[in-house]
Formats: sequence, structure tokens, C-alpha cells
Amino acid sequence: MEREKKHERIMLIAGIALALVSAAGVAAGTALDMDLARAVYSPDSVFWRIFTIAGMYPFMALWVLYMGVICRQVRNSRLSEGQKTVWTAVCGYLGLSTSVVCSWAMFAVDTIGGVLPETINNLPVIAAGALVGVYPLFFVGLFTSKKEYDARLLKRLIVLCVIMLAALMMLELIKLLFCRPRYRLLIQEIAGIEFQTWYLPFSGSADLITGFGLDWNDFRSFPSGHVLQCMALIFALPPLAEIYRCLKGRQILLFAAGAVFAVLVGISRMVMGAHFLSDVSAGALLALIFGLVELCILKTERLKQT
Repeated sequence: MEREKKHERIMLIAGIALALVSAAGVAAGTALDMDLARAVYSPDSVFWRIFTIAGMYPFMALWVLYMGVICRQVRNSRLSEGQKTVWTAVCGYLGLSTSVVCSWAMFAVDTIGGVLPETINNLPVIAAGALVGVYPLFFVGLFTSKKEYDARLLKRLIVLCVIMLAALMMLELIKLLFCRPRYRLLIQEIAGIEFQTWYLPFSGSADLITGFGLDWNDFRSFPSGHVLQCMALIFALPPLAEIYRCLKGRQILLFAAGAVFAVLVGISRMVMGAHFLSDVSAGALLALIFGLVELCILKTERLKQT
């Protein structure tokens, strides 16, 4: 127990430090966004494109895995059979729907679709990707996670999923409100589309999309969804150490792996011209704020129990 508390303290302090760095990145981006975008833009870089493609998969795949783990824990609980059946159906549905969303994202223009355009919005490809590449993780979580009932683990996973869902909803709301054009759209020099500072909403995107046949996704620069999901891994990966014995005691390593991956994906998004520095920093900051809330909730619950 003392070791777990120590790990949580380290993650809390590191999370706060990363949040401060991310806030500084947003501030720096206010002045340097355009200059940095010009300096790093290299859409033909295979190395960085790999990170852009890979960035969308881990978070949603982990979500599907955790749906299976939650289902397993519910099946081992003292709930009635009727309640267990309802929870099993809910977890199965959430796992399947998330698998479809993940597959759709993997074959979008910013990921595999950028290399293979014929896969974009291709329903058979998306369905195959969901059923083969993502949804099986639900059954991995269901059949390979710890057999004994662990109320603390169950609560932690439910709180994590709810908090991260709230973060994603906030992300979509901000994107909808700000409609910031991506750098790769700016360099096309289309009339009416100019550089927009992150804190000023861009108006007229609907008319531009209709008038020039643009993709609505090109007006979703702020903040970065890729980076939000990747930075969220620093909170989503450590629970694996409680689920699988081979990872026991490696919470900090998992935390660090998530942080490194998020930084690499953030750089890749700038290199691809999909985001500015302020975009990736804001995405990271949003994930960190919600993740720290999750840690505080769990810490408060533990104090109540003691």
C-alpha cells in the first residue's frame, strides 16, 4: 500500500509539472506558432507520419480493453444476475462502439487515410478494422485480467473512463467553438483563410467549406485531439500494473512511457502541418487537468475509506 501511495504522489507531482510545461507551451505558441510551423513543416517525413498514424490507436484500444476488464470485475461481483447482464451488455456495446470510432479515426485523412485515400470513410474497411484490430481487445480484457473481484480497481477504471470521456467532450466543444484553420490549410493561400491566434475563434468556416469544397476537419486545429488522447495515457496506462502481474510495480514506467509517446506524437502533428505549438500544448494541458482531477478523486475516496 505504501508503495502505491508513493507512486501516486510521484504521478501527481509529475502531472502538475507537465501541466505547467504545457501551459507555458500555450503561452509560447501565442507568439511563436506561425514561425515554428514554418520551421518544422515536413509532410513527407515517414518517421513522423508513423507517430501521427499510431497516435490515435493506443488510447481507444486501451479503453476497449478496460471495458472487458470492467465486465470481468462485474461478473465476479455480488450484483444480481440481472444487474450483471445489464452491465455486460453496456460494456460490450461501449467496447464495440469505441472500436468503430477507433477504426474510423485510424482510416481518416490524418492517419492511414493520408497514405491510402481510398480507405477514408470506406465502411467495409472501417468495419474490418474495428472487428479485427480493436474489438478483440475487449475479450482480452475479459478473459486475461485478474479473476478475483477488486472493488478498488473497478472503481478506478470507471472513474478513469468517465473522466476521460468528459475530456473528449470538452475537446470537441472547444474545436467546435474555435474552428481554427490548420497550418496545412493556410499555406494553400485560399481567400478568406488567414492565420488565427488560438484564443480568437475563426468565423466563416461553414461558408468556406461550402464555397471551396474544403474538409471540415481542416478547421479543427485547436486543440489537438491526438495529443489529448496520448497525454491521457499517462493516467490510463498505470492501471495495467494492477491488472497484470507481469507489470506489477511498474506504474511509473508506464506513466513515463505515456509522456514520451505524447511528446513524439505532438511533434509529429506539428511536422505534418496539422497543428501549431499552442494546439498540441492545449491538448496536453486539457488531458492533464482532467487526469489530475481523476487522481484527486481516487485519493479522496481512499482517505474516506481509511
